[in-house]
Amino acid sequence: MERTRNILAWLGDKGEEEILNLVLKHMEKSYECVVEMKGSIEALMKNDITLKNQHINRAKNTEREGDEIKIKIMGELSKGMFLPPDREDLILLNESLNDIADSAKGVVRLLEFFEKGPSEELDKLLLDDSLLAVKAAEKLMSAINALVNSEADTVMEVCAQIEIIEEEGDNRRRGLIQALIKTSLGPQLTILVYEIIDNIENVLDCIKRAGSTVRLLSIKAR
Repeated sequence: MERTRNILAWLGDKGEEEILNLVLKHMEKSYECVVEMKGSIEALMKNDITLKNQHINRAKNTEREGDEIKIKIMGELSKGMFLPPDREDLILLNESLNDIADSAKGVVRLLEFFEKGPSEELDKLLLDDSLLAVKAAEKLMSAINALVNSEADTVMEVCAQIEIIEEEGDNRRRGLIQALIKTSLGPQLTILVYEIIDNIENVLDCIKRAGSTVRLLSIKAR
């Protein structure tokens, strides 16, 4: 049997090219949320509350726009044009992209409680962690673009890089917790910082999960 080497041929013989265009738009919104999350942490480090709030508002708005795209994707998938396994994979990818934005929004909502950074060491570590999340999101966007362009080798390579970045994030978590323990923050702020650390980790976890689904879609389309 002839191998199908085009993801649009695999999915799109049914006339469903729109679904991948929507996935790309959804990824763009999720990426923007992660970038705004990083920007809000950076602004907090500089004690620029106005800029921090601008990043927070943009993250919230972008997450909402992503939700609207998610609904459109689910509408396309509900038309019954896909076989159940194909539909399940695309639903998983759609949910993972949504979870990336949700977790990034979770970070910025917690940052609303801060008028200044928790500590110099924690500020730097949180910013480094957010930069790692941005890097992972960039890789995921590259993987999805490679999927659309049927560049299977690139998908495999980039998804492997995402896993390495996610593992680095896991390793950084220990340093963040140690820095948090050493601070003299009150119990309320300590809990908030811990939640921020958890949410950034969730961003990386969701990106890794989305990357695994992209890799699976690429393998099926070979």
